[in-house]
Amino acid sequence: MQSSIKKIKSILYSNLLLLVVLFFFSSTTFAQKEELWFGTYTDDNGKVCQGRYTILRNGRALSRIILAPYGKPTMEFTVLKNDTVQRFVEISWPNMPERIATLIQYANGYYAGNFEDGTKILPIVIKEFNFQDAQLQGNWFKPSAIEVQIIENTIELLKVTKRWNKNDNRVCESSDTYSLFCALYESSVIVDGEYRHLRPAVKFVREAIQEKYPKKYDHVLVDFNNAKEISLKELHDILELAKNNLIKAIK
Repeated sequence: MQSSIKKIKSILYSNLLLLVVLFFFSSTTFAQKEELWFGTYTDDNGKVCQGRYTILRNGRALSRIILAPYGKPTMEFTVLKNDTVQRFVEISWPNMPERIATLIQYANGYYAGNFEDGTKILPIVIKEFNFQDAQLQGNWFKPSAIEVQIIENTIELLKVTKRWNKNDNRVCESSDTYSLFCALYESSVIVDGEYRHLRPAVKFVREAIQEKYPKKYDHVLVDFNNAKEISLKELHDILELAKNNLIKAIK
């Protein structure tokens, strides 16, 4: 009898210990929250560029900051220190030890600070996406001849199969081949000087894909471009549809 009681107690203690361990790890996991923010950074030429920031937050502390600039490779900053009282985070630029680490401070809903590189001051801003950010990305642009030109240039860049990159990863570093996204990116820069993710040219292409292939692609531009069943002709059909819809919207 005593042996049975001891055995039952042993099992109960083991289960209790397991529950405590599981609770600890689940609390730690759920306490950390991954969020998609938006912001700007300054490149070596002093140009302010837009990008998405993936941050991992544990309460007021940031444990991870990854920048995904439009059309460029992702960059993960090194988080050196958090001051959760004054809301400072010390970060260093990835793979650039000569660039002095900076403190970004949280105030009025966003983090901001300046990197120093020799005589250069390179501001950085990280914040939750809001209406003003949508405007900055071209959401307020009206359909115009410039937007039509962007799509026409995209058609030209993707004129032949050998110029079409069927494996889009959102990084646009080649001048020989282009995915649909990268062709729109490059055309925006050529025609209007910079890429804006929500401008009409890009928006109308997304909508044309959704019109012809409703609810088929999650990441519309990338998934459509990479789909095995999509041919160059079908890609051009989408671009022509987007162009015609844009022209109608102008009228």
